[in-house]
Amino acid sequence: MSKSRVRSALLAVGAFIVAKFKWVLAFLKFSKFGGTLISMGISLWAYAFLYGWKFAAAVIYLIFVHEMGHVIAARIKGIKTSPAVFLPFVGAFIAMKEQPRDAKTEAFLAYGGPLAGLLSFLPAVALYEWTKEPFWIVVVFTGALINLFNLLPISPLDGGRIVSVLSTRIWFFGLLGLGALLVYSPDPMIFLIFLLGLFSWWGRGKEATRQEILAYEQKKLREFLDDLETWPTLSTTYEKKVQLQAAAQASPGPAAGGRRWSIPLLDDGRKIAAAKAEIDRRYANAAYELLLKWEWAPVQYEDGDLDRPVPSTMLAEASRSAAERLTQVEEELARLSTYYKSPASTKWKVLIAYLALAVVLSLFFLYANDLSEIHRSSIR
Repeated sequence: MSKSRVRSALLAVGAFIVAKFKWVLAFLKFSKFGGTLISMGISLWAYAFLYGWKFAAAVIYLIFVHEMGHVIAARIKGIKTSPAVFLPFVGAFIAMKEQPRDAKTEAFLAYGGPLAGLLSFLPAVALYEWTKEPFWIVVVFTGALINLFNLLPISPLDGGRIVSVLSTRIWFFGLLGLGALLVYSPDPMIFLIFLLGLFSWWGRGKEATRQEILAYEQKKLREFLDDLETWPTLSTTYEKKVQLQAAAQASPGPAAGGRRWSIPLLDDGRKIAAAKAEIDRRYANAAYELLLKWEWAPVQYEDGDLDRPVPSTMLAEASRSAAERLTQVEEELARLSTYYKSPASTKWKVLIAYLALAVVLSLFFLYANDLSEIHRSSIR
């Protein structure tokens, strides 16, 4: 079996373990750096098994410096992260213990990785120019390739997180490019990245649907709170009960052309309409049941004075609960509507920084590729 096939098989096994046995990662976190050291050792052995210890040590070093770039960037922004965990033939990752407040902050954290990755192989350039040892060209080539790949504009790669400041629509074009590469060179690693990128792009597209549904629920909650204030002033609750009962018993209607399933993104309009109808029914039903309980509840008066009824604790509790839900909805709406918004000046800075890093990495990649042709026999 060729080395490339062995690597692909090991990658597939590693991806399966990550997906199905997440307890392995939890076990590795028994100490602050235990997971990092153990996973680093496993990755080092796996790379050494196929490519030798010298190259394995270089790969681990390049990946480690890349991840430390993310950690340093997170520290600068005051965001706590987990220790790095290495995955053989996949790379390494760190987990953020809190979400960035906006896409600009997330882009800063993402940029730290490939920037540190660039710095990681610069010593190898100097060592090659000094010793003319072909091994250092392999290090430069590998470092440039790893970080260029991470700059692809696909989420969850670093490049996708960086360009999200510009527009998340760029993810789609990145997926097209990666899809073409997958057709040209089928590889489990590329397929895994393509799959993750597809889910990220899909999820981002559904955020607009989520935002519209939340905005409608926000409107219904405000109407519900305003309505509760009018109940004590009603001379009769009959008309209100008839209105709420009719709304609560309204037909739900088909969510997507009579189908129980729907085509994501294409059926969003019908899904939104169905969600709005469900919100109408839910709040009408809750209001109807509350009204029935409230009208039969005994009224309390201050000092027995019929002109001074005590405000209903039942209505007060319902108002408090609705207000809490309204706060949650408004907070999520604010996050969805502002997370990816940035001023034009920020977008220009991010674009220039992204392109500059991509160009520099590309130049080093070409530099190493040309020299590897000269030393082809030695590198083999």
